[in-house]
This record gives sequence, structure tokens and C-alpha cells, in this order.
Amino acid sequence: MSLDSLILHPRTRQIAQKIATNLPHGLIIDGPVGIGVRQTAEAIAREIGATVFVIEPKKKIKGELAVDLFEGSVIIDDIRDLYHQTRTGQHDKHVYILDTGSKSMTRGAQNAFLKLLEEPRSNLHFIIATHQFDQLLPTIVSRCQRLPLHPITDEQTMELITSLDITDATKSTRLAFVGRGLPALIKRLADDETLYAARIAIMRDAKTLLGSDTYDKLITIHRYRESRADALTLIDDVNHQLRTILRSQPNKQLVATIERFLEIRAAISAGGNIRLQLTSGVL
Repeated sequence: MSLDSLILHPRTRQIAQKIATNLPHGLIIDGPVGIGVRQTAEAIAREIGATVFVIEPKKKIKGELAVDLFEGSVIIDDIRDLYHQTRTGQHDKHVYILDTGSKSMTRGAQNAFLKLLEEPRSNLHFIIATHQFDQLLPTIVSRCQRLPLHPITDEQTMELITSLDITDATKSTRLAFVGRGLPALIKRLADDETLYAARIAIMRDAKTLLGSDTYDKLITIHRYRESRADALTLIDDVNHQLRTILRSQPNKQLVATIERFLEIRAAISAGGNIRLQLTSGVL
């Protein structure tokens, strides 16, 4: 996969191509889930003809560590192994991609990784591909160049959906709504009917939370009590719908509601009780 084959916002593509001509020792590629941070990292690495290694997030399941892109984190043991793997000089370019999944790196892993950044070696590069830029240590951020990925334009989104042979008008509209400029997510939803149905269900639940029936709202919230990721997606859909209304109907109350849901999102993201937080936004 090359940079030319990726669907990137024009400004993002311009910066990515410039970075690829002189890849720094440390690079952070960040953006929302579904925008393709790992694909972009791999494309940049291959653009320079490097050998690519990927470190993925892990979670302990039944006493053993297993790769888990949704609930796992990059762990300190992997960084320690990486330190030993990279101690000797490299004759060819090597790029190590740290894919943090939906979460981030543990604090211990970040502190260990900092030592690698402080000892640059010829032909050795590290790329952190993350959706959680704000959870990285300032000392890591200060030692890396940053490439934030911007959602693709509406025109690019519709071109992508058309290229996927989506002929159903309703599905095209829904993909554009839930995809919101995130090409990797749009492709996954288009290819996986089960995933698509689950994502559309969240979109419908967001509409329920904006309705007037309190009982339906509470029943909806109850379904999200154990899924933090889905709860965050639900809030994002609520705010997207509110912003859409706001563009045609400027209203201070709508602005206040959006701000309130942003506060709720931050609280849930930080580990707050899902059901209590969502309930506080609809009562």
C-alpha cells in the first residue's frame, strides 16, 4: 500500500508526502477511529523502502496476553523487547509502527519508549499510530514530529462510496453520515453487513435520545451501560445530528446541549459511569 493508493484529505496528503521525503526518528500519526492511522503509517514506511514491523495492543485474556485492538494497550514488555531488537545498528531502513488501537500505551510503556526516542540511530524510525494523542506523555510528543489526519472532504466521501458500488441511495446516505470523512471506517462498514447494521442501530439510538419520550431514552441508555466505545459513538452521533440542525436553525439551547454532551463524553472517556452520565444528558 502506497501513499498514492490511500484516500487522504488533500492537505494531509501534502504533509505526508513531505514527511516521507525525510522521515524523522519519531513520528506520531493521529486521528479519529476509522481514518486509517495505521494504514498511513505503513504507507509512509513503504514509501521510503523500509522494512516494517508492527507492535499491536494487547490485553490479558484467561491469563494470557492476546492482541486486542479495541480493549488492549501497547505494553511495557513489548517496548523492552523492542529496545533489545534495535540496539545494534541497521544497514537498511527499519520502521517500527506502534499501533495503539482504540486506547493508548500504558504509562510504563511510554516511559520505556522515551528511552528509545532519546537514543536515535541511523536508519531506525518509530511511528506511533494512535487515536489518543492527548494520552501521550508531553516528553514523547516533544521528541516526535506530528501528522494529524483530517477527515476527507464530502466530495471525497461520496466518490469513495460510489467506488464501492453502493447503489442503494439510503445506504449511501447512511454511510456518509456514520462514516463522516473516515475512509477506513466507510470501507469496513461497506464490506461487513453485521458491522453496518450495528453501526446504523447506534445512529437510530442517537435519534431516540433526541426525542421526547423519556422512557424510550432510558431503555436506550440501559443497552449501552457496559460498552464504553459504543456509548462514545452514540454521543458523537447525537452531537453530529445536533450540529446538522444547528447549521439551519441557530439556537443557543442547541449549543448548550452540544456542550453538555461533550462534557458527558469526556467523563465517560475518563472512566465515568456510562449509564449515569448518559442519563444526566437526557433528564
